[in-house]
Amino acid sequence: MRTWYAKSLNEYIKIIEIISQKQRNAGRKSVLWFRGQEQTDTYYYLEPNIYRNISSGKENNQRNKEKTYGTLWLKEEYRYQHFAARNYDKIQNMPDSMIEWQEVMQHYFSKTRLMDWSESAIVALNFALEAYINPLEDHEILYKRRHNAPVIWVLNPVELNRKVYECFKKRNYLISDAMKGVKKKFINNIINEIKNHEELYFLLNNDGNAGVNGLVSLSGLEFLRKAYSGSMKDAIKNNSFNPFFYLILRYYSDGLAVHTDELTPLAIIHPHHTMRIHEQKGAFTVFPYYYISKKSSKVHPYAMELMPLCKPCLEKIVIMDSDGMAEQLKEIGVKRSHLYPEMEIVTKDFEYMK
Repeated sequence: MRTWYAKSLNEYIKIIEIISQKQRNAGRKSVLWFRGQEQTDTYYYLEPNIYRNISSGKENNQRNKEKTYGTLWLKEEYRYQHFAARNYDKIQNMPDSMIEWQEVMQHYFSKTRLMDWSESAIVALNFALEAYINPLEDHEILYKRRHNAPVIWVLNPVELNRKVYECFKKRNYLISDAMKGVKKKFINNIINEIKNHEELYFLLNNDGNAGVNGLVSLSGLEFLRKAYSGSMKDAIKNNSFNPFFYLILRYYSDGLAVHTDELTPLAIIHPHHTMRIHEQKGAFTVFPYYYISKKSSKVHPYAMELMPLCKPCLEKIVIMDSDGMAEQLKEIGVKRSHLYPEMEIVTKDFEYMK
């Protein structure tokens, strides 16, 4: 993981070009995702907001003996119930599963296991410099302008998902735990398939497939699972359903618990249920239901930038001239309403423009 420094919009774009070129030199081109953070007063780790109080020690993360249910599950389910009950009439396109609901929840400030990324480097920079682009000048905005230390995180989502696949290849017990109730000979067959056929179940030939290769949609997989109804395990036994897709459903959607050293977050695409998510070019990382052993002394154990497996997938760009870069963004037409296209924000953009 390397840290870069940008003093201008031109430098920022050049850094992203260099990061992209590194991928080409490695022989595999894939998309990049971006996350802009304001970094006011405290360092914001790359961890979902539902984990932050647990990570800082303000809340416990209790579990039952089987590690099949606990505090984190309950926190998530209460929020899902409340959000769906109180916002059902406001959803433009109705989500089909709980994990799909969480995409909408995440963009409207509810706590989830998802963390936002954008497919656009300019959108991410807009987020990082939001206080400088905002035409209002109240006390909060002025405070942020004095104290902000904006950064952009750059993620290689396909490489992150490759790490997920490698975790399953190296840890047979993750596959066994996900397939309880299936005979051992079938589980061993799946283990061998995952180990020996990565090109069949995960990475396509990159020629002509770079735009889709290695990127998954949990909501799409939930739709497929419904189509299989009660015959999903039979499909797994017969090798007629991608076993890697089944495993990520079990760990990232169903909620099988794992230790942070055992499995990385997963990069996912989601349907854009609102205009806000569409404008922000939203993409996500979803974290498993992590637990921490009592012997662990790690600080912020859920932070991606501190996970050894995640570090090679990340780059960091520190913004050195926030005022100047914000002015450059405004000169090319970037507005706060490009992040939040609601009528109130659009109005403020033209009423308070200077």
